[in-house]
Amino acid sequence: MRELAQILRLWSRIEAAGESAVLATIVRTRGSSYRSPGAHLLIAPDGRRAGSVSGGCLEDDLVKKARWLTEGGPVIRRYDTTADGEISTGAYGLGCNGTIDVLLERVSSGSEPFLYLAREVRAHRRCAAIGRVIEPRGAANQSLTIDLNGSASHNVADPELANALEDQARAAIADSQSRHVFLKSVEAFIETLIPAARLVICGAGDDAVPLSEIAKFLGWQVWILDGRAHYAVAGKFPSADKVIVRMPGDAAAAVDRWSVAVIMNHSYSQDMEVLRELSSVRVPYLGVLGPRKRTLQLLADAGLDQDKLLPHLHSPMGLDIGAEGPEQVALAVIAEIQAALHARQGGPLRERSGPIHARDVSGTEGAEGWIHSIACA
Repeated sequence: MRELAQILRLWSRIEAAGESAVLATIVRTRGSSYRSPGAHLLIAPDGRRAGSVSGGCLEDDLVKKARWLTEGGPVIRRYDTTADGEISTGAYGLGCNGTIDVLLERVSSGSEPFLYLAREVRAHRRCAAIGRVIEPRGAANQSLTIDLNGSASHNVADPELANALEDQARAAIADSQSRHVFLKSVEAFIETLIPAARLVICGAGDDAVPLSEIAKFLGWQVWILDGRAHYAVAGKFPSADKVIVRMPGDAAAAVDRWSVAVIMNHSYSQDMEVLRELSSVRVPYLGVLGPRKRTLQLLADAGLDQDKLLPHLHSPMGLDIGAEGPEQVALAVIAEIQAALHARQGGPLRERSGPIHARDVSGTEGAEGWIHSIACA
């Protein structure tokens, strides 16, 4: 996510100054809330902040109180926005009708596993996880981490609980999903950190520029590939992470487990070559620019079976929002990719039944609540 990159930039400045900060993490929600568990806010000693745990309603309170609240160690602060809650109609104005538990931790250089792991996940594109005890409240300083190499470390006093937390953390990494777990008399929030989505754009035409820019605004990685050297020019894509003059095999090599790809060379021969190449790898989204009839012909000429590529193949690519022109088409495509990454259809929220966010809203003990994992840009 883009905000995680902002958190890490602020943390680098705080570290360089030899100062400490407060890291706020949503560890549990019940009912409706603006942000999901795993949302972070970093607060510098001078009040600077990065990230968010609400729509802007709680941040001022946390900036004022977080440092003295954490003088004695980590604490969990609850914000109650239900009808009977202390801030349901107060100054915060959340209007969410739920409760939000925020873990507050004083962090200094080398002391906070989340910030270190987020940097490592971002740099090496491998997963990690942190399991935090959140109930009982007095045990909120106990945690377990699984690093990028799969090694576990913890400060959990009970060996049996530590083993159970480790098993749950490894399962969360395997599923690329954060979760709440109930172990013995303890509730824990296990947060997985996964690499940010990488958008591989095969085609460096003018319409690839807004697609690249919107993806980078969201905090995704962007790789541009084109077999034509006069198209694949780095200066044309200043926000892209890589601009490559594509050779055979480069498209498949650019894709990893957390990648999506679009084909938009405006060259039938190049599109067919890349489509054939990308059909050999598994991606959650493969978009092809142009009408469906052209894509069906590409598949036939490439000797590919359309049914074997579904449901990940999208052609025409993009949501039906009446898009015209490169910028609007880019918006439609990015929105469809976002929906695909979260297993959504991309329809109007007013027609969705149930919660908007994929999270545990019941708070029922004994059940595991699943939350989207934290993507490290």
